[in-house]
Amino acid sequence: MIDILKQSPEDLKRQVAKGNVTVSVIGLGWMGLPTACLLAEAGARVIGVDMNHSIVKRLNEGTSHLEEPGVERLVRRHIRTGRFKATTVVEEASSQSDVVIIVVPTLIDQSKRPDYSAVENASEEIGKGMHKGSLIILESTCGPGVTERIVRATLEKRSGLKAGEDFGLAYSPIRAMAGRALVDLQSYNRVVGAINKKSLDAACSILSTTTKGEMIRVRDIKTAEAAKLFEVIYRDANIGLANEFAVFCENAGIDYVEAMAAANSQPYSHLHVPGAGVGGHCLPVYPYMLIDEGKSQGVKLRIVKTSRSINEEMPKHVLGLAANGLRSSGKPLRRARVTVLGISYRPNVKEIRFSPAIELISLLKRRGARVTIHDPKFSCEEIGKLGHEAEPTLKKAVEKADCVIIAVAHDEFRKLDARELAALMGRSPVIVDCAHLIDPAQAEKSRVTYRGVGRGLWTR
Repeated sequence: MIDILKQSPEDLKRQVAKGNVTVSVIGLGWMGLPTACLLAEAGARVIGVDMNHSIVKRLNEGTSHLEEPGVERLVRRHIRTGRFKATTVVEEASSQSDVVIIVVPTLIDQSKRPDYSAVENASEEIGKGMHKGSLIILESTCGPGVTERIVRATLEKRSGLKAGEDFGLAYSPIRAMAGRALVDLQSYNRVVGAINKKSLDAACSILSTTTKGEMIRVRDIKTAEAAKLFEVIYRDANIGLANEFAVFCENAGIDYVEAMAAANSQPYSHLHVPGAGVGGHCLPVYPYMLIDEGKSQGVKLRIVKTSRSINEEMPKHVLGLAANGLRSSGKPLRRARVTVLGISYRPNVKEIRFSPAIELISLLKRRGARVTIHDPKFSCEEIGKLGHEAEPTLKKAVEKADCVIIAVAHDEFRKLDARELAALMGRSPVIVDCAHLIDPAQAEKSRVTYRGVGRGLWTR
């Protein structure tokens, strides 16, 4: 075993390249497994840990449970080279490792309070097995203060060792998106904060072996934790502003898309595109972590809360657009045949966590609509397991539909044509465009009742 804190930064990089450093990655989800793969590519011996026995079995057989570009190829390669193996036993992996990286989920409960139980449980098991001279890096997103309040306290309690003296402790948030995790992890700058300089130097050395990006060293762990939340909430607030402007434009007879493009010609304007809402594992969750920390500091964080509220209301707003369009064409929403195109939380990924399209579908069904789904990223069987009816082709899905809602801008939908859709749909067709893929003027010429998020100029 290597005493990580006694290695110079350059020596540590060389030790990784030579295969003399063992790294455990706790949590083999969307970001944990790509992280493990890149460490193995850099030369480290990697132990991947996950509580799901089925996932561990598949990985040890050389197959990935994730549909993430490039990951299965790396898993297969490093199972073969012996640089990667998977297990379900955290304590055992920790005892064999020089570095332990925690990439477990951080969630919110039904009351929208942060749930750090996975981080705490992982820290408990790591603490039982860790040894003097090891380095622990938390990469899971959390509120400022959580790394020291939960991870440090738990590790010290279980191991009997002292952070900063007997073992290193650092925080470096993941900055990557599903669908392009390997690309992002290898190219983005990494923010790193640590309990002391030795921990910071060691963490930067380890992480620098997996990316061409710069190591952004910040003064302490809290700053690194805050930086991650700030960058996520910036996007959520910008989307919330765009969605609020879009609703205004619908009522004021303005085309938001045109107004946005004009506004963004000014170098300091960076308005985002509105849509059916915000999904994924980050934006719908992480703002609540800062809100929770704000409460403990007596800070209300009003913009953060308002942005979340606006974005969470957008599926209901889209429901209203569909009901309005159907009403204008002489049809009630109840019993209407509605086709929803796309259920992913964002374009070109097979992922539905917190997908606004899923929420929209539930709302449509509650209002009595007969809903059919088509998403080229999912099979009919997969959609059926979610409790929804699906069609395998776009043509079949939209045939005789009263209303088509374009929820996600998958590449496969980018050539949608209002005339072709109208020809396939039922009498007095309605198109609701949340993804801004349909030309409103063409829809109008095709005698389609058109509704689009923010497209007030075209709402009749």
